[in-house]
Amino acid sequence: MRKILCTLVPAIASAAAFAQQLPIELPTQQVSPSFPDTGSRPTDAQARKLVEQTYAYFAAKDEGRFADAYSTFSISQKRAVSFDGWKALLEDFYRKAGSGQGRKLQKITWYKNPPNTQPGVYAAVDFTGQFANLSLYCGFVAWRQQMDGSFELVREEANSIEKSVAEKMTPDMIQRARSQFRC
Repeated sequence: MRKILCTLVPAIASAAAFAQQLPIELPTQQVSPSFPDTGSRPTDAQARKLVEQTYAYFAAKDEGRFADAYSTFSISQKRAVSFDGWKALLEDFYRKAGSGQGRKLQKITWYKNPPNTQPGVYAAVDFTGQFANLSLYCGFVAWRQQMDGSFELVREEANSIEKSVAEKMTPDMIQRARSQFRC
């Protein structure tokens, strides 16, 4: 079993260009109880922008444009995660995972002013994906909305199980891993 945890930040500038290549399908959305202000809840337009930026971020990583993806990190994230270290983790992941076969956004959960964060609107986007050498791949990316309406990536967690490892696991073990990973 392999768990990759990366803390990352801001959105990809080319989100609009990338999104034009894909039909934008909004995943299921829910609003956290931490979002009591019903008058300023997120709109479908905000959700579409978030979906576009999420797919653009994944595209930058999957295409090996690590510098583009890293350039979207906040200053504090760049202090916490060096480019060379982050890039090495991703290169190792892609070497083991094999070719990417797509991701699907499963759910967006919206938050307002969650504890221990800067004030603002946040969204956690749950995703699943397929890679040639992985039996299981899922996780989430967390975004914070900016004054201009864009979103910056503030956290990413991805969990995976390589096929060679999954072959040695019982169905019950795989189900427990899915549950633990919240896939």
